[in-house]
Amino acid sequence: MPKRTLSIELYAFFNYIGKGIGRAVSITTSAFTQRRKKLSPDVFEGINQVILEEYYTDNDERVTLWNGHRLLSIDGSYICLPYSEELKNIYGTHNNQNKTEDVILGRVSVLYDVLNNIVLEGFLLPKTNGEITIAHEHIKQLYVNDLVILDRGYPSFALAYEILEKGSNFLFRCKHEYNNVTEQFMASDKQEDIVEIKSKQKQSFKGKTYTKDSTIQVRLIKIPLDNGEIELLMTSLIDREKYPCEYFKELYSKRWGIETYYDRLKNILNLENFSGLTNQAILQDFQCALFISNVQSLILEEAQQSADKKYGKRKYEYKINSSVSLGFLKYRILDLFIKKGAKATLEELEKILIEQVVPVRKGRKFKREPDKYRQRTKPPMFHNRKKLI
Repeated sequence: MPKRTLSIELYAFFNYIGKGIGRAVSITTSAFTQRRKKLSPDVFEGINQVILEEYYTDNDERVTLWNGHRLLSIDGSYICLPYSEELKNIYGTHNNQNKTEDVILGRVSVLYDVLNNIVLEGFLLPKTNGEITIAHEHIKQLYVNDLVILDRGYPSFALAYEILEKGSNFLFRCKHEYNNVTEQFMASDKQEDIVEIKSKQKQSFKGKTYTKDSTIQVRLIKIPLDNGEIELLMTSLIDREKYPCEYFKELYSKRWGIETYYDRLKNILNLENFSGLTNQAILQDFQCALFISNVQSLILEEAQQSADKKYGKRKYEYKINSSVSLGFLKYRILDLFIKKGAKATLEELEKILIEQVVPVRKGRKFKREPDKYRQRTKPPMFHNRKKLI
């Protein structure tokens, strides 16, 4: 993940792995660029899958669950891509506030374990791909008994039906006017109700696993918010004794973990500072960022257990500073994969990280300002002006 000027990154890399300063100088940026063309972005996705299989297999004591469910979320976002003719042809251009047509946006979608801070799958696609269409691809990764939390842009009969076919469950936030059933429920005095929903009738059912007469039994729940609004949730968890109504406000709030993940991806991992102008380079950086974030999460999990013991008697709960941890991890991750003595590296990292903690002050709230940056133009990306230090 080279974020500084490439010649400095190459020098630092080869010097760190002990190949000598002289050899580092002899490797040109052109040579590096030519060699990376032979590297498929899929290699990072493949390594990530190995990590996921190891983490979720026979590891019950480490994997955090909610009432026996792996708690997952799907959400999308946009990222700004550098301008090149190749990327323009693949992703298209879009207007910005200044009405110029030189902005290239990619649609990102991830399937995220919100309790364990693990990315199961990520896609970077043209903006023309819809969120629900991509979500259908994510559903293929579900295990039996998973619980998927989705925001109000995702509710659809097809998606709900597919999740249930996988033996999993869902929790949607819905618009009040999602269909006639939800409108009637919101107009009633009921706090919750179990109802049946069916697909929209004006569509083709060819190739689908359900017909126009198929129905799904769901539970509708009203959640009063602090601002006086009523939030509508739709879930397949219809067992009232096992899942009381009062569980769901806190349960849905756990979806916020995927929002903070995008903040980490863009602002801490600095994803939009791409190291190339080709689509292959963009996908390499993207898949590598997902992989690095998972490695970071696994290392932080181990270190956090030690931090809990060390700071357990203090006034506040303390968590490891995830931003700072990436700085310490940048080169040490090489020791984990290309050098012997990975255990010693992990122990060294743990000692460093448990000193880099910040207090968790629960209950603090900040007013959201969604339009704060709407009129602020994005700084131009100068490809010869990357970080030097």
